[in-house]
Amino acid sequence: MTHPDDDALAAIALGDPAPAGAAEHVRGCPQCTRTLAAVRDTITILHAPVPELVGPPRSVWDAVEAELDSEPDAAAPPPAPSVAAPFVPAAAAPPTPPAPAPSAPASPAPVADAGDDLARRRSARSSRRRFPLAWVAGAAAAGLVVGVVGARVVAADSADPVVTVASTSLDTLDTRQVRGSADVVKQDGRLDLQVSTQPMDAAGGYLEVWLINKDLKRMVSVGVLEPGTKDQSFVLPQDLLDQGYVIVDISREGLDGSPQHSGDSLVRGTLAT
Repeated sequence: MTHPDDDALAAIALGDPAPAGAAEHVRGCPQCTRTLAAVRDTITILHAPVPELVGPPRSVWDAVEAELDSEPDAAAPPPAPSVAAPFVPAAAAPPTPPAPAPSAPASPAPVADAGDDLARRRSARSSRRRFPLAWVAGAAAAGLVVGVVGARVVAADSADPVVTVASTSLDTLDTRQVRGSADVVKQDGRLDLQVSTQPMDAAGGYLEVWLINKDLKRMVSVGVLEPGTKDQSFVLPQDLLDQGYVIVDISREGLDGSPQHSGDSLVRGTLAT
């Protein structure tokens, strides 16, 4: 039984014109049917959308550079393999031809054996015929390698632990009832202020988060709470904590265009490390 070559199977899988009778043969041949299914699966993988790659943090590259520095010989190229001359038994060695007579004409230059030339031509044709399937398989393998590398990068990024630097409860100023909490967390060298509160009435305005200095004379706005959201996060510069901005305050602000604190604080708490 003569099976269709790789070019024909690749053409059928891609929907291109195939040699006459190739498709009919594949339908009745279990071996060719399995091969065609594998090629189609590979093509489906290649056509799948590529996920967005997210760059890793600097800590990942630092770890990679440290690993490379610890293995200085890792990048050195391997030594070239030595190729020994083939062993020829003494009995099989051709006898040394006698020296030609001075008057004899020079011997013609040796020519390549016709059998060897035919074998090389067949090998070249076979390599060209297998190219489509080999290319598809190689491309699929490259996609899998990219996927594995991306998975390792994401895993390395997400493995960095979240550390709580400071925290406080958020209490009402008059009755000291706990209405929420605030935490300063650190991950990948970045600080965030995470605020979690019970529902609070903005009275037609909005709720704003402030950091008040422990001298009770200076304050900065961190951001505005989104209505109906219990847990929210705000980027927090390290300098604010270093300068003593450790009192978390949530105030009710009116839509009057004033950037100043309204003086209507709903809850407050002092961050404790």
